[in-house]
Amino acid sequence: MSKFAILRPITTLMFVLSLVFFGVNALKRLSVALYPNVDVPIITITTIYPGANPEVVEGKVTDKIEEAVSGIESLKKITSTSADSVSVVVVEFELEKDVEVAANDVRDKVSTISFGSEIQSPIIEKVNVGGAPIISLFVSQKEIPNAQNPQDMQSLLELNLHTDLNIKPLLQRIKGVGKVNLVGYLEREIKIRPYPSALNKYNLTFSDIARAINAQNIEIDGGRLISEKKEWKILTKADASSVQDLGDILVGEGVRLSDIALIVDSTKEARSFSNLATKDISGSGILLEVQKITGANEIEIADSVREILPYLQEISPQYNLTIVRDTTNYIKDTIAAVEFDLILGAFLAVFVVFFFLRNGRITFISSLSIPTSILGTFALMQAFGMTLNLVTMIAITLAIGIIIDDAIVVIENIYKKLENGMERKEAAYQGVREIGFALIAISCMLLAVFIPIANMSGVTGRFFTSFGLTLAGSILISYLVVITFIPMLSARIADFHSLAQKDSLQQRFYRFSERYFKALERFYTQTLEWVLQHKAIVIGGIFGIFVLSLFLITRLGVEFLPSEDKAEFDIKLTSKPGISLQEMQNQTLMIQQLLHEESEVEYSILNIGYTAEQKVYEAKIYVRLSAYNQRKRTQNEIMESLRQTYKTYAKKFDMEIALIEIPQISLGEDDSPLQLALYAQKVESLDKSVEKIQTLMQQSGKYRDIHTDIKAKTPQIRLRVNRAILAQYGFSAQEVAMVLNSAFSGAQEVSYFRERGKEYDIVLLSPKKDSIVDLSLLSLRNARGENVFLDGLVEQEEVGATTNIKHYDRQRSVMIYANLSKGVSLGEATDYLESHKEEWLENGVRYKIEGYAKYMQETNAAFVVAMVSALFLIYFILASLYESLLQPLVIMITLPLSFTGTFLALFITGESLSLFSIMGLMLLMGLVGKNATLIIDVANEKRAQGVALRDSILQAGELRLRPILMTTIAMVFGMLPLALAGGAGSGIKSPMGIAMIGGLLVSMVLSLLIVPAFYYLTAALDDKLRKWYA
Repeated sequence: MSKFAILRPITTLMFVLSLVFFGVNALKRLSVALYPNVDVPIITITTIYPGANPEVVEGKVTDKIEEAVSGIESLKKITSTSADSVSVVVVEFELEKDVEVAANDVRDKVSTISFGSEIQSPIIEKVNVGGAPIISLFVSQKEIPNAQNPQDMQSLLELNLHTDLNIKPLLQRIKGVGKVNLVGYLEREIKIRPYPSALNKYNLTFSDIARAINAQNIEIDGGRLISEKKEWKILTKADASSVQDLGDILVGEGVRLSDIALIVDSTKEARSFSNLATKDISGSGILLEVQKITGANEIEIADSVREILPYLQEISPQYNLTIVRDTTNYIKDTIAAVEFDLILGAFLAVFVVFFFLRNGRITFISSLSIPTSILGTFALMQAFGMTLNLVTMIAITLAIGIIIDDAIVVIENIYKKLENGMERKEAAYQGVREIGFALIAISCMLLAVFIPIANMSGVTGRFFTSFGLTLAGSILISYLVVITFIPMLSARIADFHSLAQKDSLQQRFYRFSERYFKALERFYTQTLEWVLQHKAIVIGGIFGIFVLSLFLITRLGVEFLPSEDKAEFDIKLTSKPGISLQEMQNQTLMIQQLLHEESEVEYSILNIGYTAEQKVYEAKIYVRLSAYNQRKRTQNEIMESLRQTYKTYAKKFDMEIALIEIPQISLGEDDSPLQLALYAQKVESLDKSVEKIQTLMQQSGKYRDIHTDIKAKTPQIRLRVNRAILAQYGFSAQEVAMVLNSAFSGAQEVSYFRERGKEYDIVLLSPKKDSIVDLSLLSLRNARGENVFLDGLVEQEEVGATTNIKHYDRQRSVMIYANLSKGVSLGEATDYLESHKEEWLENGVRYKIEGYAKYMQETNAAFVVAMVSALFLIYFILASLYESLLQPLVIMITLPLSFTGTFLALFITGESLSLFSIMGLMLLMGLVGKNATLIIDVANEKRAQGVALRDSILQAGELRLRPILMTTIAMVFGMLPLALAGGAGSGIKSPMGIAMIGGLLVSMVLSLLIVPAFYYLTAALDDKLRKWYA
């Protein structure tokens, strides 16, 4: 191939230009995201059972659904929540299962269940794990309204209506938008509040009013009237065209609705609240959270929202529209930072090449391989449907070292041929041919590492797959470029005349520096001679150092993803069930206001009832800080300061206040790093375990913000029906329940009201709902036409009711959540709980690690499997290439030994073992064998020429010293921007860069010392084995 490329320069140039052309086009079209797309096949089954308490929902709905879906193939786990009137079952499958197939399997199983007529049909939906809001828009009035003022109340209605009809639809039309959630939105509702005295006066009941409205507020199709030439559609229209028209409906003889009831144009009962606060202002409004569909380009969606914002503001002159959260800013900053690292790393690598070669043309030729190979990699990424994300960009940055390494190996060998007086084309061909075997071996070793990586399973596997495929693509493209494009250019434009005979600045630098390089070569040769004489001591000493370095692992923290200062965090607020929305507002607004006493806080958004269940006792405050370079304190320091401030308020309000770092990957219901599921058949044993583990965690000092997903019981007024009295009056219990429901729930829809193309509910309410004394105002009519008041039919008592019932794999469960104290790693936190489980784990209680800790354990297990697989593959490939069973081991001896440098570098810099530092370790396995391959390849060649073993090793070491130093240092300099990174994404990039640099530097020394010693020690045995299987 090299000879063809040299003889056909135009063809070779067209090949390279095609890589550039397709690469540039791919770069424009690649979707941009923060991380690779991880689509976890999760299906939710939501079933409404009106009026049922959690225990009834559990028995009649949840248990049946769990039993039906438990036998589906590839099922991973089932969790569920049974609450008042609703059952939510979450079915998670193995990552390899197609989500559409999973949804169909669940649908088929659920369809076989026979539910009672009072239970609504289950709603089956696919969950978009990456469905966290991309960008959020806050809409508020320019003047802060007063809800007690009727005019201001009307303006609030207009705000809700305008947001729903004019702003939300425009956002939903943006390409890639899947859903727009509204927080703080109040849906319009027409409320009818009968006057008790009027009901008694006209002998009317709630049921009479409901029947009258239903009968007279109608719009019915009356068929068609057809004549000889024309056709008319007949419509009977008797529905109210305005709120005032409702008052004219007759509910009795000569009695209009307006005579016996107050008709109010209002909103549904508020179950959520949103408030935006800055240092200067604070005001409520509506938060619109924009979510994407799977695979959509997040940056394009956010840019589209920003583009449409001026128009939205133009059609909303009376409102303020503010973008309050844009997650793509962090993505853009992170990708831009990695792009800078990539470019800087490339320049640094090229500088190292020039420093060693001291020839401008040769450096220029080798540097061309970087943009060519990278652009070719972009083309492959688009072909495989990958995205431009943090992981793939880091992979490309690391690939610079591999690319320049391949180019250096080739160009340095061509350089030597020309220095010896060989003609350019011949030197280019012979230089590549001579080093071709080593290039194949190096490339195959790298690919052998990335094949197991690309086949890893689970969430970790999705990260490693993108990483591995990107690097594998860059290796293939780089190999093609260095065996075609580099020799073709070298054969035509390289200037390899002796630099010692010229007198330019470059030549003077060459002559000045050459003496030092010669001195370095002499020193290395002398050192190598000593090593060969004391090979057993050297090998034993290095292995001893390696064993000692393994103890550093116990000193390194272990976590899934490293902490990152993203200038944002959440505050989760959980009060006692039963608190009113108004009281929750009062308390949380005070807590939100305290935030802005911290100078670094730019703004915050308070959301009450932010979940689908709209629990008013749960709230979350999103806090945005000023940029990293504009504040003196880190995000963690600010969070710690606020934790101390909020301790007093947590006690004062009897409220859980947890400050949570927004994770790199959303964990679902709760984003706390430590998550532990406890589950058992016996509730008593489960409760004991929960109590014990919480006590243990609090006493250890390793955890903070400890909380569970089981809340305190909510206050409940239990009305027990007196059946004997009911029988006297001829009433049924259902009749009593329906009256109570319409009076207190506010949910009895009696009809509809249509305006501006939208339909709103008309609901019937009692005069007031704040006291159980209202029972004396509610009545039923008996067979004799007499009104019987409910206070004589029921007995009341106040009790505590279960808020929800949780299941994990079909057993009662409790989730334990916690943040970690300063200096405690996730690995240390989980190890502590597992090592002390005899103190908290009751008989019959089981547990499972969830969240980041689960991913971390999966990562560690997958890493071990991938590493062992890679070692076997590398051995098989090298054994085949060298036709030897022993020489591959000489090369591979540096692989585990290089980890000494990684562990030491991470320990010195205070970094932990995380997903990205482990990625660095995997890449290191493919890179460190390169130097050993270069030495062994030359040593084998020298021995084949008849040179003695010892001399072959010394000559191989001397000949390959400069290429090894040059390639390794070029790689290190290429990765320095990652290791020293600051700003967006630095917490992720830095551990990987540090792990790589530490390992590379140690592997360089090992390759130059221990590989020759080990080769010398095993050569005789290798020769015997070759003769045996020859």
